[in-house]
Amino acid sequence: MKSLKRVLLTAFFVLPLGVAVSAYSQDAGSSGDNQKLNAQAYVALLNTDANAKREAVITDILQLSDGDSKVFWPIYHEYDRELSKLNAVEAQSIQEYAKNYPNITDQQAEQIVSKSLQAESERVALKKKYYAKMKTALSAGTAATFFEVENQLQDIVDLQTSSALPVTQ
Repeated sequence: MKSLKRVLLTAFFVLPLGVAVSAYSQDAGSSGDNQKLNAQAYVALLNTDANAKREAVITDILQLSDGDSKVFWPIYHEYDRELSKLNAVEAQSIQEYAKNYPNITDQQAEQIVSKSLQAESERVALKKKYYAKMKTALSAGTAATFFEVENQLQDIVDLQTSSALPVTQ
């Protein structure tokens, strides 16, 4: 049963993200194939709880040594706690907009967008802070790989959160 779970995890979550990360190192001739694989992987991840799979995907892609794992995971968990707060603000903004749509007032719209942009700005600052921590504690390469995977996972989580928005004509 464990090996089946590992195969499924690899097939549906890790392999596609690994392909996405390595896509940048491929030549232009194969970029169309990589784009198709990435799109398929993203669609598959959109139909799952990407947040719940985050640590498993990161573990399989980073392939950290035991020593590096002991350094990385406490930093990651600290980062994740801070990120979760910002994601909650963003989700609240989307829910607030969806609840008030289509009769949203200019004042409500201003507050919602302002709050959302502030959370986005804070998310960028958070990534800079933790990139510096990870780069210092591990290496720039490990930190860059983590944030490449993290950015892809966050994009999927953002899409899942945004799915609460009403469809406009």
